[in-house]
Amino acid sequence: MAKLSQITIACILIAGLPTAGRAQCGELTWLEAIQQALDANQALAAARQALDAQRKEVAIARAAMLPRLTGGGSGLISSGATFSASAGVIPEKTTQAAGLLQQTLYNQASIDALGAQKHLYQSQQDDYELSRAQTIAGAGQDYVSVLLAEALLKVQQQNVDLTEESLDITKSQERAGAVLFRDVLRWQSQLYADQQGVVTQEAAVLITRFKLNQMRNRPAEQICVLEELTVAKDGFIFASPVVFEAASDDGKATVVRDYLVELGIERSPEIRGLDAQIRSQERTMKSARRWLIPSVDASLAGAVFLKTGGGGSDVQTSGDTFWQAQGLLTWNILDGGAFIAGMNLEKARLYSLRSERTEAATALEEAIRARAAVAIAAFETIGLSTLQTETATKNYELVNEAYLEGDATFLELLDSQQQLLDAQKSAKRALYGFLSDLLAVEQSINYFPFLESDADARVRELEARLGQ
Repeated sequence: MAKLSQITIACILIAGLPTAGRAQCGELTWLEAIQQALDANQALAAARQALDAQRKEVAIARAAMLPRLTGGGSGLISSGATFSASAGVIPEKTTQAAGLLQQTLYNQASIDALGAQKHLYQSQQDDYELSRAQTIAGAGQDYVSVLLAEALLKVQQQNVDLTEESLDITKSQERAGAVLFRDVLRWQSQLYADQQGVVTQEAAVLITRFKLNQMRNRPAEQICVLEELTVAKDGFIFASPVVFEAASDDGKATVVRDYLVELGIERSPEIRGLDAQIRSQERTMKSARRWLIPSVDASLAGAVFLKTGGGGSDVQTSGDTFWQAQGLLTWNILDGGAFIAGMNLEKARLYSLRSERTEAATALEEAIRARAAVAIAAFETIGLSTLQTETATKNYELVNEAYLEGDATFLELLDSQQQLLDAQKSAKRALYGFLSDLLAVEQSINYFPFLESDADARVRELEARLGQ
């Protein structure tokens, strides 16, 4: 037997580890895996913290419009009595407590700053929604990847069974003198090659499982029994017979793409986030234009002399109090052109955001149409790959029967077996590739039907459009 490479040996060691001791989770449905990712994924948790931080920024901006109360105390010793315009005579020795209440009655900059922060918070919410969609799609893609890897492993194992069956038959024929020993060696060599394919695919299963467990924030070695996904159950619009018929019609396929684009633009967190940023920038620009509007503040201060002594204590005795109310009008008249320059700066930023929004909408539409086109094509390949598998199966059965009767050669049987293997792999890749492409479409339109209550209504709406 040929010496195995180090990579192959490593794969054997990994795949051959006993499952005892590995974390087991039993059955894990599609929705459970996604919900676990939403609850425990660290990247999404960081996005939630960022959203909470932006909420605090709104509270800070609002605080500028609310009353502010400060208090304090002081002790004073001087060489003689002094005088204060607000309190009058200050004795040589004084201990006092004071308080200050301030309230902004009108400040346009503060009002606009609060409005801008609210819009920025909305933008942050949309950023979080985008992160959430990425987490849902990521968990779904990882789930599909595990299913595909496991399905391909099963196909590889079935191929090994076929090779072992042919090897046993050839050994019997060789003992009967019907074939030469070299045919036995050929099948033996092919068996080793097929077993290497199994080992390699076992490693692929582990890799996809590690990734899914990481997305769910679970132990890397945890083994779960996954739910089987089908087009009928998980195909969204493609589970509809009406859409199934429309997929092969270029005109109706355009209607499908138009519908998905409309839904995606409406629900896009990126577009909504840019709209919120534009509203925030519009508020900031309006504030810059209002630089001539005065601001009005009011304050009320009070103090009490807790203890006095020395010169002046006969005028200000212990327990005396005083208060002061003040109104302040601030009006910016001349600033060297800074306010006008700032207004122009905010206007330029607004135009930039509007251009960015237009570009984002155009790019999103292109992405949705492209992903929808890929998904429609992938959907059509499912049926073709099924026909391919059926044809390859019939061909293998015929060639295998001929081989048993001595009417087919080793190479003919091996070729038919390879065609069968390729067809079975193609069928699995077609199904799970379609589900993966569909997830990409759902992510681009920010609509995951398995989490939405109106998914059936959306399908009926599309069917109605296709019927017009």
